[in-house]
Amino acid sequence: MELRELNYILTLAKHGKVSAAASELYMAQSSLSQFLKNHEEKLGFSIFIRTNRGLIPTEEGKLYIETVKQILNLQRNFYSQLSDLENLKRGNVNFALSPFRAPYLLPKVIPAFTRLYPNIKLTIHESGMKEQEELLSQSLIDLGFVTIPMTNPSLPYRHAIEEEILLAVPKDFPLCKKAHPAGSTGRPWIEIKDISHQKLLLYSVNHKLRVFVESLFQEYHLEPDIVQTHNSFETLIRLANVGMGITFLPECYLEPLDGLRHFSLGEQGRYRSLALGYPASGYVSKATNAFSEIVIQELKKQQEAAKGIL
Repeated sequence: MELRELNYILTLAKHGKVSAAASELYMAQSSLSQFLKNHEEKLGFSIFIRTNRGLIPTEEGKLYIETVKQILNLQRNFYSQLSDLENLKRGNVNFALSPFRAPYLLPKVIPAFTRLYPNIKLTIHESGMKEQEELLSQSLIDLGFVTIPMTNPSLPYRHAIEEEILLAVPKDFPLCKKAHPAGSTGRPWIEIKDISHQKLLLYSVNHKLRVFVESLFQEYHLEPDIVQTHNSFETLIRLANVGMGITFLPECYLEPLDGLRHFSLGEQGRYRSLALGYPASGYVSKATNAFSEIVIQELKKQQEAAKGIL
């Protein structure tokens, strides 16, 4: 049994359809179907039940698929440890982060990393927190960009920074006049109760920052006046900049825009813990550690730069 064939099985299990799996594997459907038939005959049991809806794992198949995952993880850990012995001369880092964070972080960290380690391959996965945790739980990625606490508290992680969540207000809004002088955050601040009845530009439901804002409003018994929702930070910030409403954004996303002023939420500010999540297997390669250092350094630079943007 070749490791390549085990990957075929996992790809079939992931998609549940021969056509989709064949497309990902760059194989003909007929070849993949014949492979599966022959493979099951060698094993002496069916891995999948064929239905109109696609492939459904049998009980034996479920056990086999889990075992295949473990075998491939062992292989992956072996090669990671082997690359460490070569002192970062080669290797791979699979890094996952949200599509919202990616445009703010990747253009900085990828060039910095590749300059130092040109022979280490970086593979980027843009995915939400839930999917990142699933990938880490299965040890399918080396590193995830997460907020703490995670849904799965058993996953190892390294704390990065405490990121302040700021209020972005159009400069002509009367709310700006209610701002207090800089407090402990070093930034002018607004009473959270004064946000009530303001026109809100918010993230779509289930987005981490949407959950943060809803919790904040519940805590202060405020009624949100949501005028628009979007999936894009960029869209929300641009809409706020032209006076369509106020919005919330992480300090690391700050950029100088003429139409906006940025305030802390309350005198003490509101923060969230950013961390780098590691795989459940517990193994962290030297290449992953090196990339982690560059990511954290960049976050601290962004945090420092944000202090100069009012």
